[in-house]
Amino acid sequence: MMPAYNAAKYIGQAIESVLAQTYPHWELIIVNDGSTDGTGEAAAAYTDPRIRLYHQPNGGESAARNHALARSRGEWIAFLDADDCFLPDHLACVTAYLQHHPERDAVYTDGIYIDPQGNRLEPLSNRRRGPFEGNIFEQVVRASDVFGPPICVALRHHQVRAARLEFDTRIVIGPDWDFLTRFAEKYTFGYINAATCLYRLHPTSISVATNQERRRMYLALCREKAIRLPGFASCSEAVRAYAFYDLLVNLLTGHPERQQSVTEWEQFAALPRREQARLLRLMAGSALVAGVEPAFPRQWFKRALALRPTDPRTLLLVGVYHLSPALCRRMLAKRRPEVRV
Repeated sequence: MMPAYNAAKYIGQAIESVLAQTYPHWELIIVNDGSTDGTGEAAAAYTDPRIRLYHQPNGGESAARNHALARSRGEWIAFLDADDCFLPDHLACVTAYLQHHPERDAVYTDGIYIDPQGNRLEPLSNRRRGPFEGNIFEQVVRASDVFGPPICVALRHHQVRAARLEFDTRIVIGPDWDFLTRFAEKYTFGYINAATCLYRLHPTSISVATNQERRRMYLALCREKAIRLPGFASCSEAVRAYAFYDLLVNLLTGHPERQQSVTEWEQFAALPRREQARLLRLMAGSALVAGVEPAFPRQWFKRALALRPTDPRTLLLVGVYHLSPALCRRMLAKRRPEVRV
């Protein structure tokens, strides 16, 4: 699938990289997402019958991917954005793996970052954890750096249909992480230790152009959805605690009503009392530094003390806060946040 929005500069290279594949049995579904720069015309210049081009009003990457999913007829699903490229053996590698490993439902490979001019920079694996194989749901929940960009991933189409998976059109940053998290909850992955694709870094990409506040809100939605999945309860305590830390402290600071709501979820209550108390203390500290309405940090300090009445860090912060909220804020602003990985 190839969603394409204002990609006239690069889409020809992307299409050519599919035409150059050593594996010939593919369909390329291009969804022109309301482009205004000639993307549709550039794609229409290719007449290979394996290429199918569709046009839709601009609805975003997730809507374009869902359009492509609905049109897909192949046994496997692969991802190629209009500014990236496959290396010639990408489809041969992933299809051979899935044919010879029926116990696996998906596979991912390594790749190479390239600059706008196509110069090769470094492997995708330099910015990843892993590789992981088998049931990797916990690792995918932990962070999006298991795969990086979805260009390196191939999925069995039957499993996508069976799970009724679609991309969430509310999410602009991270829709692939959300989609692959939901896939990984049910299905297993293999790994091929070979670079088979090129992922382009450039300043007009969505991930670069989106402002930080909007980015945080999209990633917060990804986190919230992952935490609400039934499989989340099976994750280790460390991963569950980190997912809440990232959501409540990294992403939602400055949105106290939403933070408060999350701390009332049953998944939060399922954490050990010490982790609940730690998170509430960190939320309160971050809220103080951010200048959030004082009622929220006071409430979170109180809840943290109720959960762990003898915790020295909470006792210290509460004592300083009661003495002088401004002093407590200055003290916290000078300290790095406490992160437990």
